Amino acid sequence: MSESHRLMRDPEPGQHGYPGNPGFPGFPDYTRYSGATQFEGHSFESDRPPRSEKDSTRNGSMTDSTRELDWEGENDTENPMNWSLWKKIVHTAIPALYTFGLTTGISTLVAGLPGIMEQFGLTSRNVALLPITMYTVGFVLGPCIAAPISDLYGRLVVYKVNIIILIICNAIAVASDNFAVLVIFRFFASLGGSGVMAVGAGTMSDLWDPSQVSRVGVAYLLAPFLGPSMGPLIGSYAIEQYGDWKWGIWVVLCILTPVAIAIFFSSETSKKQILTVRAKRRGSHPKGQGFAQRMQKIGKAMLKPWHMCIFEPVSLVLGLYTGFSFAMIFSFFGSYSYVYSTVYQFDARQTGLCYIGLIIGILLGLVTFAVFDATIYQKQVARTGDRVAPEHRLYAALVGSLLVPIGLFWYAWAPDESVHWIVPVMAGVPFAWGTMASFLSSLAYLASAFKPGDLSSAVAANGIFRFALGAAFPNFVFQMYQEMGINWAGSVFAFISLAFIPVPWLFFWKGKVLRQKSSYDLSKY
Repeated sequence: MSESHRLMRDPEPGQHGYPGNPGFPGFPDYTRYSGATQFEGHSFESDRPPRSEKDSTRNGSMTDSTRELDWEGENDTENPMNWSLWKKIVHTAIPALYTFGLTTGISTLVAGLPGIMEQFGLTSRNVALLPITMYTVGFVLGPCIAAPISDLYGRLVVYKVNIIILIICNAIAVASDNFAVLVIFRFFASLGGSGVMAVGAGTMSDLWDPSQVSRVGVAYLLAPFLGPSMGPLIGSYAIEQYGDWKWGIWVVLCILTPVAIAIFFSSETSKKQILTVRAKRRGSHPKGQGFAQRMQKIGKAMLKPWHMCIFEPVSLVLGLYTGFSFAMIFSFFGSYSYVYSTVYQFDARQTGLCYIGLIIGILLGLVTFAVFDATIYQKQVARTGDRVAPEHRLYAALVGSLLVPIGLFWYAWAPDESVHWIVPVMAGVPFAWGTMASFLSSLAYLASAFKPGDLSSAVAANGIFRFALGAAFPNFVFQMYQEMGINWAGSVFAFISLAFIPVPWLFFWKGKVLRQKSSYDLSKY
């Protein structure tokens, strides 16, 4: 084993969760790794000195100082799973709404680009796109920073610090009349505010029983897709209503402010943090890690997803596969503006409504994955006793891989003055349908293939690909449509999507062989 790989093996599994891993059907139940001996990636028993007679009571049971690092029975009132239903719903809604507002902010400024260019005297559309591009880049880095911090200090501190940074930096950006300040603080807003993408999934696992988490996690799962898809619609109406591009940011702050208030009245859900606070409250101080150890752990956890992006073939291929389709949603920020204004003379609000096709497709993709999971996959679970090959997660992706190019070719050749505008709008349905189905299947495959110690980093690596490509695509799409024309510019992306069709089929047929080539410890089924 290489030295670089050995370093990436640490830290051990945490409950923080990474983007896109909300405990959907078949995703790992993080609570299984949360017993007294080990939870959140820490072995507390191994941290203690050998047990002596002083550590036992007269009846031979363990003292509070030993027991306090686990729940006090199934009915422990401090266990988030035992909270009232309404309290659990509120704490579920917080990361879902936070993620929605956060990702909506990616695209609400699209309708404001003409106003930005006019106010700052810009002649380059790519320069005007920088507040959007740099905001998206923050999603590549932010979750990798927040996840290990959550593992050490709990989820609530991440939510509180992140929402403050997100709101303050966005407010500074929009209040300034300096373009450089706008770009820089938009980047800091997402860099410091996107931690929810890393820890939201862990919150779901904290609150709900494994039999329930698949249903309640849907809202959190949809948010990263619905946000960018609905952003142009929300932003265009706000900007049109108030006549100022700055409302493309103000409207995001209007969404996030109630969420921020709710966060500061919310409670910690991390088992490790709750039990650590309880132990200190009772006068016990379980051995922790020193500052240097904590910084080392944070550093390794931040680097591990990047290591997997480069050296782990399963993460690399699936990252490129899902990243392309996800980035195509971002490319529509430019192509929709060009196509519908050029062919159909739509204004910003009318163009924003065209994203409804994507929203419908996203919902259909979710349903498709859920149906395959509840039928074919569950039959395999019943037949094999839960020793199911990860390839059985890919049924929805097999369908989705065909739908994506259908939607893209449809969108490339449908726009014409003689063709009703609804026809190219509906092209977004099969595209988003296939994208969402493939995305969910790919994450489910990662969840089944990787062991707990590597899973979070594998999913984070997938997020790096998605948002890195998402930041890049809008910068050249508009120019492509201008230079190549609508039909052939759209066809370029459609032909690229054809090249990706074999990916899920290759994994379905030869996945076990590919997994055996990994330097990480993947499933042997």
